[in-house]
Amino acid sequence: MPADKPIENEDLVFHILNVGKGDSIIVEFPVDKKGKRYYGLVDCYNVDKVRRYFTKLREVRPGKSNFEFICATHPHFDHVSGINTFLKTKKYQPKKIWDSGFRHELLTYQRILETLSKKEEIELIRVSSGMEWYFGNVQITALAPSIYLRNRYATYGVDVNNASIVLRFENHKDDLMLMKSTEYSGTYGIDVVRDEPPSIAILAGDAEMDSWSHIVQEFPHLISASEHKPLVTKMINYLNCSILKVSHHGSMHSAPLDVYEIMSPSLAVISAKQEFSRLVTDEKVLERNLYPHKSCIMALEEVGAKIATTEGLYESELDKDGVLMNANWNHPGSIVVVIPPGGEPRRKKLTDTSKDDDIPDPPIEV
Repeated sequence: MPADKPIENEDLVFHILNVGKGDSIIVEFPVDKKGKRYYGLVDCYNVDKVRRYFTKLREVRPGKSNFEFICATHPHFDHVSGINTFLKTKKYQPKKIWDSGFRHELLTYQRILETLSKKEEIELIRVSSGMEWYFGNVQITALAPSIYLRNRYATYGVDVNNASIVLRFENHKDDLMLMKSTEYSGTYGIDVVRDEPPSIAILAGDAEMDSWSHIVQEFPHLISASEHKPLVTKMINYLNCSILKVSHHGSMHSAPLDVYEIMSPSLAVISAKQEFSRLVTDEKVLERNLYPHKSCIMALEEVGAKIATTEGLYESELDKDGVLMNANWNHPGSIVVVIPPGGEPRRKKLTDTSKDDDIPDPPIEV
């Protein structure tokens, strides 16, 4: 690993906290024109850990105390259990909450809706694929849920995991909104960085097979044909990314191999606590790891992704030559990823456990 570098004002930073089998991701946006950092929160399983880490983070790199947004990818307890506390606390209260629209019977989720009905100052946004937001030179695109699935929630075979919001983040050197307004101004487009975009991260919630089947249709892998004088001169792969926060804690349903081949991440982060399944029959005893599942690990290895887990279990396994997968990362810990504008991501693993009171210091260098 190269030497750590200071986290700069223009860097986009993801703090994927070690909270066991759940998701709590703090997004730290680059400094704006007024010298302020914005923060977003994607899911919140452990409110105490998120709150205390966020307090430390703002001491290291000061910014706004309120979250710009909180994204509840889908209404499962291990993703939303801590959100209501932030909605009800003025100090942290977000301007917006992004919601998938799957109206689940989970009591914790019902309380979130009850709070929102009383907090008119918090804007509720029901997210669908194709929606975009801009924070300076950072563009966020919703890849899921598809409207096709959203209109079938809970009644026609769409389960709650496939209702997950999937977000694509891109940190660019230039103002993407202005740049894209001139993209098709001539015979050839000016966008020539989409074939290998190092500054893209995808946070996949708990999206499973049904959701991915629509994502790859709505964000296709397009290759230009020169004889037709295309507007875009290079291949466009909307799903290609450097960083992937693997969906559904790396379960056997997280994503098929062909989707991983399209995404081709250099680093795949799995937020998980290992669980095991044991099936006893007359013929044999079948034991398997559930989170992460071996099929997910094999698919990610097949596409050449480096794999990091918050629990450290995968990194503690031995490869075919009897060597640790990653001797420097074979321990539990939150994972911090820094994405400079248009540049190669950097990453660091901290040394905290999943306990509520084990709060690491946010890094100054990565």
